[in-house]
Amino acid sequence: MPLFIILGKLSDKAIEKMKEAKKRDIKAAKIIEKAGGTLIAHYYTIGRYDIVALIELPSAEVLAKVVIEISKCGMVSTETMTALLPEQMYSMATGT
Repeated sequence: MPLFIILGKLSDKAIEKMKEAKKRDIKAAKIIEKAGGTLIAHYYTIGRYDIVALIELPSAEVLAKVVIEISKCGMVSTETMTALLPEQMYSMATGT
């Protein structure tokens, strides 16, 4: 199943309501699971992004649905990337 990295920036509203962060994180994990995916890991970060998550989902189309659903809450804006395992890249590079 494809891996995706989600980089998130919390809205001012989300920062004001940080006491609710755990509840929001649980809701996001449920959205991912309902879409047939797995939240592998997520971290709060200091710097350009406030959140980094590694998720596994069936497809990029499902990723789009998940990101839209999570974004509806108005708490985070996201940037996403497809993640490839080293073995996948090695295989593509050698044509095997």
